[in-house]
Amino acid sequence: MRWFDAHNHLQDPRLGNDPLEWVSAAAAVGIAGMVVHGTCEGDWPEVRRLADLCPSVIPAFGLHPWRVSARSPRWRDALIECLDPAPHAVLGEVGLDRWILDQSLERCVELGTGPRGPASLEFQLEVLDQQLVLASERGLPVTVHCLKAWGPLMECFRGRPRLPRGFLLHSYGGSVELVPELVRLGAHFSISGHSLHPRKAWQAEVFRAIPSDRLLIETDAPDQLPPDDWVSHPATDTRGRPVNSPVNLVRIAEGVSGLLGVPIEELAAQCEANWMRFFGPPFLGETGSRVTAPAGSAGVAEAVLPSDLGGSCSGRR
Repeated sequence: MRWFDAHNHLQDPRLGNDPLEWVSAAAAVGIAGMVVHGTCEGDWPEVRRLADLCPSVIPAFGLHPWRVSARSPRWRDALIECLDPAPHAVLGEVGLDRWILDQSLERCVELGTGPRGPASLEFQLEVLDQQLVLASERGLPVTVHCLKAWGPLMECFRGRPRLPRGFLLHSYGGSVELVPELVRLGAHFSISGHSLHPRKAWQAEVFRAIPSDRLLIETDAPDQLPPDDWVSHPATDTRGRPVNSPVNLVRIAEGVSGLLGVPIEELAAQCEANWMRFFGPPFLGETGSRVTAPAGSAGVAEAVLPSDLGGSCSGRR
């Protein structure tokens, strides 16, 4: 079985100083590809570097709603400069977030909004619209973040032509009632390990309502840590606080398999087909699959931590 992480932030310093080791560790347990999402001008260059070094990494560049207030006057030009040399890229992580507007300024700054705190929903919508225009012009798939802003997000997509490649609602947290219309609007949905927490049991009904050909799985590493029972690779940041490892994807998939009542082999095959359909065909290359393990890995093998691996990414696109 091969697995594909639809959403993570491998460039996040909480995962350590050598994200390439995590790619090798992921390949060693059967994770054949991942989409690494940038969130602001400051981390887009690192995402681009990782994608240049690792054939299994698809880069995603976007201005996250938490980062909107800290954008520079030339943020759109900087985004285009990242997209131009990467026609296989994803536009993301973009979206809307009302939850952040209710947090204290101290908490917002901790989460990365910048010293002015979060942008209003009006400004978030303005920035989202500009990014969706780029995705439409360039035929790019889009990864969308939405938290407590489903009404405005639905209106945003209803009021524009359908995106040519559709969009992925990462770590979907909306209601079951929204699923049919979101599907008509072009949505795909990814499930994270956070949904395996007992307090999220209500989401099982939602996920079972998602068409099987619109389903993907993600880690959102280093965020959205699953319950302990679904953590295969414990990891901590520099302060010793637990974070989510991108290598946890296989264990998360096992949990999702039980949640959906779908055999694990069937889920793996369906998610792979969905991945290739949504993020491909540029990812496939001209002569077949490019989702090869970095040098030094052994394909599907027993779990290994980054520090145990000698291999690294070296192939360039």
